[in-house]
Amino acid sequence: MTDAGRFRAALRGGGLAFAPLLWDELPALVHQEREGWWQDAATGQRLIADAAALAVADAMFVFVAAEAVHGADLEGARGDEALDALAGMDAAARGFELVQCLHDVAPHATIAAVPAPAQMLADLGGEEIEAAEDAFSDLASAYLRCGADAVAVTGVREEDVRSGVARAVELAKLYDRPVLGVCLGDVDAFGWDQNGTPLGVISNDGDWPAGASGVVITPGDVSGRWGPDRLHAVGSSRS
Repeated sequence: MTDAGRFRAALRGGGLAFAPLLWDELPALVHQEREGWWQDAATGQRLIADAAALAVADAMFVFVAAEAVHGADLEGARGDEALDALAGMDAAARGFELVQCLHDVAPHATIAAVPAPAQMLADLGGEEIEAAEDAFSDLASAYLRCGADAVAVTGVREEDVRSGVARAVELAKLYDRPVLGVCLGDVDAFGWDQNGTPLGVISNDGDWPAGASGVVITPGDVSGRWGPDRLHAVGSSRS
């Protein structure tokens, strides 16, 4: 069974799959520091593949939607107008290309992470939740069309993430793809699948949850907290 196959089977209750959160410091983790690494599809795919191999991962989260939001903010685009234009911006297009490239060549599953509408509204200083909901739907739909194996709705507040999951499930039905919800803190994370089943979470000490099954994530983005040796040891120690 392929890595992506294990991920899909785990979501159906058939085994165990590892989906680490690795993004902010991913290039340094694999000793290939590069500015804007995710903006070139071939480079991004290669670095993500190296990180997946290091972690012995079955699926990898891809945070290109958050990068598009951050890029819009850095360029001074804010408010509802920025949300309306988000999916058409160059940064969003480069994210679509990366997801498509991963779909075409990666053995692991690709989980396209999209900030919940309320999270995007807060991040870009918007006023109308409808503008954020439209931006969310446009991004999630595009990643699904590009071949993402799943969508993960992310945010700080659980109620915002749950609302986003409900919206994403309706979109994902059109592509027969699953949806996850993941709440991200500074040094922790927890999540669930679209049926409400909690995701397993590895402890900060690197211990797998007792009797783990289904999809297991790391306690937040550990790309800057765990070195290569530790990450590989944790990924290799699944029971």
